[in-house]
Amino acid sequence: MRHTDTRRRVGRRTGLMLGLLASMALAACGGPGEHTVQGTQLAPGADAHITADVDPDASTTRVAVNVEHLPPPGRIDAGSERFVVWQRPSSTAPWRRVGVLDYNADRRHGSLAETTVPYASFELLITVEKQSSAQSPSSAVVFAPTPIG
Repeated sequence: MRHTDTRRRVGRRTGLMLGLLASMALAACGGPGEHTVQGTQLAPGADAHITADVDPDASTTRVAVNVEHLPPPGRIDAGSERFVVWQRPSSTAPWRRVGVLDYNADRRHGSLAETTVPYASFELLITVEKQSSAQSPSSAVVFAPTPIG
């Protein structure tokens, strides 16, 4: 009888240990990261909600951006027409354009549908630009560099 009790205790311990390890593995996967960033002095009431789903094996990140309470680009910088999202893997690397916010002036809302960035860790920046095809960010920064990943 004693032999059977020992086997049950070992079985329970093994089961508990496996359950704990599975929980830790799921917690490590954690799902997409959420970031909320407040606008700069150029857009003080604006809030950006950034969702970043990092794939460390591929060293890529799926990113989506939603911005609320965003004034029209022309009010921030005369002649500007677009909000552009930028990324760079480090502070020494040049900024690269990720995309342009789809902006609704009536709702004061901008969004960037999910897109992939070729890094697992990087900085994200949003500026107002006169053209959507700008090659580098202007000084009209509406959301300061934000670390992602």
